[in-house]
Amino acid sequence: MKRILISMMIISSFLFAAPVNQCKETKLTETTSILSCPSGDYEATFKLNLGKRDMSEEPKLKLLGKREPNIINNYNRN
Repeated sequence: MKRILISMMIISSFLFAAPVNQCKETKLTETTSILSCPSGDYEATFKLNLGKRDMSEEPKLKLLGKREPNIINNYNRN
């Protein structure tokens, strides 16, 4: 029983953790990047620490464009 429970926990963590990070980063310079996410496009501005991105501070995000959700019509035209 323990083996089944442990294996189910491991499998479920892989199934639900995969679609979390769906944003794609396009690096423009060391301080700026464009993030393309399903919700829209964002400009991220990072601070520099000794010539590299400071990963301890949050980047400043600016919304460039919002995307509308895809609507699929599933009906038949007769």
